[in-house]
Amino acid sequence: MLTNSKRKNIAFLGAGSIANKIAPMLKQAGFHPYAVGSLSRAKDFALTHGFEKFYTDYEGLLKDQNIDLVYINTPHSLHYDHIKLCLENHKNVLCEKSFTLNFKQAKEVVELARAKNVLLAEGIWTRYMPYIDIIKDLLAKDLIGEIVSIEANLAYNVTHKNRITSLELGGGALLDVGIYTLNFALSFLKDEIKNIIATCKKMPSGVDESNGIILEFQKGAFAFLNSSVAAISDRKGVINGTKGYICVDNINNPSSIKAYDKERKLIKDCLVPSQINGFEYEFEACFKALEQNKIECDEMNHEEILKMMNLMDRVREKMGVKFIGE
Repeated sequence: MLTNSKRKNIAFLGAGSIANKIAPMLKQAGFHPYAVGSLSRAKDFALTHGFEKFYTDYEGLLKDQNIDLVYINTPHSLHYDHIKLCLENHKNVLCEKSFTLNFKQAKEVVELARAKNVLLAEGIWTRYMPYIDIIKDLLAKDLIGEIVSIEANLAYNVTHKNRITSLELGGGALLDVGIYTLNFALSFLKDEIKNIIATCKKMPSGVDESNGIILEFQKGAFAFLNSSVAAISDRKGVINGTKGYICVDNINNPSSIKAYDKERKLIKDCLVPSQINGFEYEFEACFKALEQNKIECDEMNHEEILKMMNLMDRVREKMGVKFIGE
């Protein structure tokens, strides 16, 4: 339920680097930066980004009755506990990816959200972006025929960040950047996965530094995916079909999408709509769902969240990556 629909009061639980990227968008997109809760950065973050209130403990934040949506942006290992804390306090939740550490945690909080009748969504920003529908439209028009394979890569050199290298915090390439390559593939290949091949180079802590994943689908299509937190890549995505192919210049936030025919000639060049910073779409989807009295977003519903968490568990099993307590 919305408590203050006219203002669309947003609360941040956590004030890390991603929060600093998202906060400047709020007012421009019509949201109200209402409150932030952080154990160490609350006041400075609130002053920097114009939040009305700040709390130095999460419990105090969640007792505030004027909050419409809580955006969780703490490390992966804390998402499960923080989602539960929000839901127990009847707060609508948008949790940054990776949603939780594993499928078991995800299933539990989804069931809790359903029991409490409270919105629960995952902040995997690419699933909410217009480019997904642009590509689906190209596929529906049969411009490239039947999908034979999908290729995607994403890599950033961020090994200097503790949350990336830490096993305790749920670090590694898969949950941080590999999740985007998997979501790219599963946005367009919807049938069951028949086989998974996955390997990785590990950091001394035990998390994956770089990985390679092959997914074989029941109908015969393949996905060839790789990600890394120790390299710089071109971030491209390619959908190969029987009559042509589609190229995406950056699967993590594309500006253009190009379709080519059998002769590899350009037949369609689609510019992606301009945006504030790209994060507005997931917040807009949450409020659209709330206005429709839904507890999940159509763009990334609970079934899709659980499907993705289950897939990442299976990939980690192949790679031999286990988090603390698993």
